[in-house]
Amino acid sequence: MPTTDWCGEFKRDAAPQDAEKEHTHGFYFGGELKFDPWSAAHGRLTAFEASTGKEKSRYDAPKPILAGVTVTAGDLIFTGELTSELLALDARTGKILLRSARDGPSAGGVVTYDARGVQNVAIVSGFVGVFNSYARDIGGANTTVTIFRLRGK
Repeated sequence: MPTTDWCGEFKRDAAPQDAEKEHTHGFYFGGELKFDPWSAAHGRLTAFEASTGKEKSRYDAPKPILAGVTVTAGDLIFTGELTSELLALDARTGKILLRSARDGPSAGGVVTYDARGVQNVAIVSGFVGVFNSYARDIGGANTTVTIFRLRGK
């Protein structure tokens, strides 16, 4: 399960705003919103045993994990980081097995699939959406899909 740990301060408006007008200004949270500096944001990826709910492993990430997470039957976890890397982790231990640089931050899907008997992993990187509005330091630009072909044993 990926998480975002990025705090903010919310101040409620004294009176409710006109909903017809507020939706034209982007996000409205019922008042003023001020996020902590982006440098304070971080994330975590936690694997749980589905039958018991007990934690199996944890990976502490330098930034929030917004990318999709894909788990395989072979206890591999694939995800991406906002630091522009694809990660492959051991689901039992949380140990990083692969860290591969991408062209931009990852905040999209991660899938694994078989094509002609060869296992592949595809990851979306580049544009991060609304997070860029609040944390321009993330960067990112054109959306890219990168496909990795996995070697067999």
